[in-house]
Formats: sequence, structure tokens, C-alpha cells
Amino acid sequence: MLPSDLETSLAPREGRLLTIPFDQYGRLRIAQHLTEMLYDEISARNEDSTRRLRILDVGGYPGNLLDFVDPSKYDLTILDVVPDDGTIPGYLQGTGLGLPFPDGSFDVVTSLDVLEHIPDPDRPAFLGEIMRVARHAAFLINPIQSIQADVAEETLDEYIRWIMDAQQAQLAEHREFGLPDFSKTAGQFSKAGWQTTTFKLANVYNWLFMMVAKHYLISLRDEKASAFEQALDRFYNLTFFETDRSEPNYRGAVIAVRPGLESVLELVNTAYPPVPSSESSNGMRLALTQVLMNLLNLKSGNHEDRKLREQMERRDKHIAGLENQIATLRPQVSELQAHIVNVQNGYETEFASQKTYIARLEDEVKSKDEHILYLEKLLQGLQSGRVFRLTRSMSRFLRK
Repeated sequence: MLPSDLETSLAPREGRLLTIPFDQYGRLRIAQHLTEMLYDEISARNEDSTRRLRILDVGGYPGNLLDFVDPSKYDLTILDVVPDDGTIPGYLQGTGLGLPFPDGSFDVVTSLDVLEHIPDPDRPAFLGEIMRVARHAAFLINPIQSIQADVAEETLDEYIRWIMDAQQAQLAEHREFGLPDFSKTAGQFSKAGWQTTTFKLANVYNWLFMMVAKHYLISLRDEKASAFEQALDRFYNLTFFETDRSEPNYRGAVIAVRPGLESVLELVNTAYPPVPSSESSNGMRLALTQVLMNLLNLKSGNHEDRKLREQMERRDKHIAGLENQIATLRPQVSELQAHIVNVQNGYETEFASQKTYIARLEDEVKSKDEHILYLEKLLQGLQSGRVFRLTRSMSRFLRK
């Protein structure tokens, strides 16, 4: 349990901080508690008890730990591989495999959910760098290898692939590098002469339930679902955080101090004793399993709806594309229609002119035909008169 004064220290910011994703909130609150215990013990050993402790957070982007430590007590430096955009106080771009600081530069060095993202062969070098720059103490919190954690991550990975048609990058890296060996991590500090203690946190079944629920809400791609996801985190952070350490666990914490600060380890052991699994937790586990199955069934029902929505969206986009093409072609169609009208008008004018010309020619042909007929009749008449006169002359000649 965290002390009440620690709760009070967060009061002005609690509303905002409580909506931090539950797994981040849990490790950050524990990191806050550990730094408070280290501050009290280290300050008691310093001649200047008012000096702020220098803390290095390795892999701490985007600087969430800043919201959980008292700036009057700590000078916090954050180092990560993400490029610096100047918005995070005390931020420095770099790698934990080669910390750009002299030996013993910081009173305390911490690293939260980082070790699992480092390839297993490089982890000893990473821990060695932490020990090199840490003057008094160091602590790490991260997922730890266990059968339950491996199965939980595989289950979540398959669920995300199914409902979101995507792979979660962090889980993929966990599978590629393997989750850290808890005892091996603590053992490296011990071999180097550090005094250590460990404890476990984050019940793996609770973690799986929350992650499935959150990704189900994320898959809905809806503002209301997003708001409810934050509300779910807030409820969990308020209700389950302080008791969410029953076995089996998803994460582990390693606290290491230089000789002379063993009293801090005693405080840690008192504050975070083991919480074994119980019969009631087994019943709760079955209840959570049923809830998970309900979520799966609900998603199965929504899966077809989503397909239909996606088909409708694709068709709407296709229709919109066709409408855009039509809108683009309409001016061209109008120009062609106007051209056709002009051509038709020209043809009609030319046709009328040709029709008039043909009618005139037909009239001329008819007139000429009539004239020819007249001439033919006239010629016929003339020819008939000549024959008559010739016949009369021959008759007169024969009578004589």
C-alpha cells in the first residue's frame, strides 16, 4: 500500500494522471514510491540534505515520470532513442547501451518497461551502463518471463491480429527478444557487488483482461469508445492499482543499492510483500475468463457489422469518385452539346438553302420541259402543214 501523503502529493494532478493507461500508471506510481524512499535515505547520508537528487530515466520517453516526482526534490534527466523536439524538460536523445555520462553521474537510475525491448545478448551491457552511471541506487520495472506471461501475450497478440488486422509492435518485439529473466537481472547486480531485492506486480490475468477490453474499445474507432477506454483506465487505477500484485504476475521490479543503503531494501520489502494467489482470486479469474469470452462473442457479432460498414464505406467512396468524375466531365459535355447544336443549326440552314436551290432547279426543269413540249408540238404542226400543201399540189398536177 502506498502512504497517504503520497496520494496527497498527486492530488492537484490526479484527474489527468488517472486516465493514463493502467499498466503505465501502475509502474509510474511504484517508481514514485521508490524514489521517495531512496530520497529519504540518500538525503540522510548527504551533508547537504537540501540537495536535489539527480535521477536518470533510461527509455523514459515521453517523460511521464515528470508528473510523478516532486521537482523540488529531484533533478530528472530523461534519455531515449526518440529524436528530441524540445518539448520535454531534461530530455536527451541517446541509447542505454552507451550512456553519454561519466561514472556515478546520477544518484538514482531507473528504467521502466525497457529491458524487454533490448535483445537478450545486449541486456548485460545495458545493465552494466546503468550500474556505471548510478552513484547510489538503480531500479528496473518490466515484464518478466513466465509461462503465464508468455501465454497471456500470445493470446493478446492473436486477439489484436483478429479484431484489428494488425500486429502490436511492442508485443512483436517481446516475442522476438524474449521477456527478461527476473532472477538473471537481479543476479547481474549482485555479482557486481550491489545489494538487491525484488518484488512482483501486475496480476497477469487482470493485465490480459484489461488489454483485451482496451483493444476491443480501440477497434471500434469511435470517440465515445475512446472516452470509455479512458474511464476504464481511471476506474482501474483508482480501484485495483494498490491490490494488483497477486500471483501470477506479469511484471517484476529489481531494486539495487550500493553497500550502505540496505535500509532502503528493508523498506521496500515491507511495502511490497508477496501476495500469493487465493481461492477467491481463482474465482475472480474464472469470472474474468467469462467476461473475456463475452467480449469475444460481442466482437464476433460486431465483426460482420464492421465488414458491412467497411463495404458500405468502400461503395460510398466509389460513388463519390464517380460523382467527382461526372462533375469533371459535365463542362465537357456542355461544350459538346453546344457544339452539336451549332452544327445542327448550320446543317439546318445549309439544308434549307439547298432545298430552296433544288426547288428552283426543279421549277426551271419543269419550265424547260413545258417549253420543249411546246416546241415539239409546234414542230409537229409545222411538219403536218407542209405535207398537206404538198398533197394538194400533187393532186392539181395529176388532173392536168
